[in-house]
Amino acid sequence: MRPLFILLVVLLAVFLLLGSGDLSARWPGVSSGQLRAWLDSADPPLILDVRGRAAYRAGTLAGALDGGIEPGGFLPDGGGGRLVLLLPEAASEQLVEAWFARLSDAGHQVWILEGGIAGWVEAGGSVEMPQSTYTRPGSVPFLIPRGLCEGGSPSQVFD
Repeated sequence: MRPLFILLVVLLAVFLLLGSGDLSARWPGVSSGQLRAWLDSADPPLILDVRGRAAYRAGTLAGALDGGIEPGGFLPDGGGGRLVLLLPEAASEQLVEAWFARLSDAGHQVWILEGGIAGWVEAGGSVEMPQSTYTRPGSVPFLIPRGLCEGGSPSQVFD
């Protein structure tokens, strides 16, 4: 009986040290229903799709920004606020940790969309297939109008 008890204690300790593998156990998650309520509020969160450009263009949540796949390549605005991450299906803990660190350092309160895009669709959420990357004023990445950096003279002048 005693060896069985010791084995159970060791297995429990290993499980606690390694974690359950469930991202929501370590980082805060938001359900599709709760996100829908947030999106209908006066101050909706920013949705950052970090699944990569091909996945983003194949279908994402309405108004989501394409954050790319590398946390170091996305420079969030310093305004903070609520932000929901739309992660790839097989996101590693290291990738999620890097995104959380990057966005939290910029003052954002970050949540993960539970179930990802598949969970969103399963819960009745709609997706759109954007033709271009959305940007929010004051956020990066941004596009420089053609001609602005070519020869020092802009192709269009805005008054």
